[in-house]
Amino acid sequence: MNEARKKTGTVIGVATVALAGGYLLHGATVTAQNGAAPAPVVETSATRDALAIQNAFSQVSDAVEPAVVTITTERSGPRPASKGLPRINPFGAPPTPGTPNGGEDPFEEFFKQFQRDFGVKPNSLQRDQIRREFFRKMQSDGRGGGLGSGMIFRSDGYILTNAHVVSGSKTVSVKLADDREFKKAKVIGIDERTDIAVVKIEATKLPTVKLGDSGGVRVGDWAIAVGNPFGLDHTVTVGVISAKAREVPLNQRNPGDYLQTDASINPGNSGGPLCDIQGRVIGVNNAIYSQSGGNVGIGFAIPINAARNIADQLIEKGKITRGYLGVRIQDVTANTAAEFGLPAATKGVLVAQVDKDTPGARAGLQPGDVILSFEGKDVSRSADLQRRVGEAPVNSTAALRVLRAGATITLNARLDELKDESGKAPAAPVAPPEEAPGVKPNAMGLSLVPLTPAGAKQFGVDGSKGVLVAKVVDGSPADEAGLQRGDVIERIGQKVVTTPAEVTAAIKAILDAQKDDEKRVALLVNRKGEKSYISITTDGTS
Repeated sequence: MNEARKKTGTVIGVATVALAGGYLLHGATVTAQNGAAPAPVVETSATRDALAIQNAFSQVSDAVEPAVVTITTERSGPRPASKGLPRINPFGAPPTPGTPNGGEDPFEEFFKQFQRDFGVKPNSLQRDQIRREFFRKMQSDGRGGGLGSGMIFRSDGYILTNAHVVSGSKTVSVKLADDREFKKAKVIGIDERTDIAVVKIEATKLPTVKLGDSGGVRVGDWAIAVGNPFGLDHTVTVGVISAKAREVPLNQRNPGDYLQTDASINPGNSGGPLCDIQGRVIGVNNAIYSQSGGNVGIGFAIPINAARNIADQLIEKGKITRGYLGVRIQDVTANTAAEFGLPAATKGVLVAQVDKDTPGARAGLQPGDVILSFEGKDVSRSADLQRRVGEAPVNSTAALRVLRAGATITLNARLDELKDESGKAPAAPVAPPEEAPGVKPNAMGLSLVPLTPAGAKQFGVDGSKGVLVAKVVDGSPADEAGLQRGDVIERIGQKVVTTPAEVTAAIKAILDAQKDDEKRVALLVNRKGEKSYISITTDGTS
């Protein structure tokens, strides 16, 4: 623009001018004489308000951009994420092929959740199509370098970015907004679970971003993303906060608590700031929902409150310590409440499994318990409880308010430290039981037999009690819900069952208490040592 400046005026832009009679004059140059901007064509209170917002965007850009950096890396191995930004495929599968998962199908939990939510069981052909499409779109290619963004949050050279930007890198280079480049930046620490990393360069008196409070963000607030999409450095895009506390499966061990935005985020934006209208950083740009790799209006950012906590620990300790309770949990929904015979307004987190010799077991937690609060703070989603347990100090004692069999009790758990179990050996395969001839299936489509000690050992549930599924009728409610031959049913709702007759009676009691035509019942199923509640929907009784 400066080169276009002339004594007689300033080139403002290239316009398309409408003429009388419907003719268009293309490429007309609009010039303001004496260096002054031309008079507004439209000037109303509405345009003045819009201009004020426009100026706010420019001011945020001016304030934030000096502290936004470009990060380039060289790697000696395959990229841990796809071309600079994780992409979520429409099926909710983990984003990185080959992630350790104990040797089990990484899509299995998605298939089970799909069945629970929609009552449809994908067949083998559909499952294979989903897997092929996912790997075709998500698998990263080649070796070499990567590109991402970061933000200086301490003037002595500490930079906040995403773990996937620098993970596995042989070298990390940082380029500042003033074109200074630091080719030997040091990775201070990486937390794969939250996808946060801290990088350090040897410099002082650097410009910094202002970290805000993501807890105060509202849906509909302005959101301004700054970064280097596709290598186009210092790009600013604008949108709003589309949703809060969004759970997306970017990491198998972290359900997430993301800010969702329609501010355009693309490969290369990873690690850059998401700001509010006052220039405060409210999130770290992290991922997009995309089938093509480009932005389609759904992006995700890690809330800055969580990122700040992780960054501080990485600088202070070089690693992250998290509290550990030792339970497998599920959300409680209105349907879940009906399945358990609980009040419809029940809000909490359902305990599906309590691992042996863990804080949860020592505190007295049981499968079927509903955790209502942790340390006096209500929990209504699994992610809420996971986050609060993880943030609690190791060896601290936490009070749990629990709903059990219609009564509210308080349990105290002394938290252990969460250990990395990514290398845990897969469960040994077991053969399904022989079908039991002469055993009549119930209305759910289940043929049930008592579980013997030998059977418990054979099917990987040694020491457990329950009822063995000998057969599942094709197309039955149990089949549609995803039950399998060899599953062990341990509870119906919160009631422990040890015989087929107890299963039948407990199912009938729950279904009879429901008035809707479509009725549901929850079964605690032990499958090779992994327990979860599975919901069966039916219009009949057992």
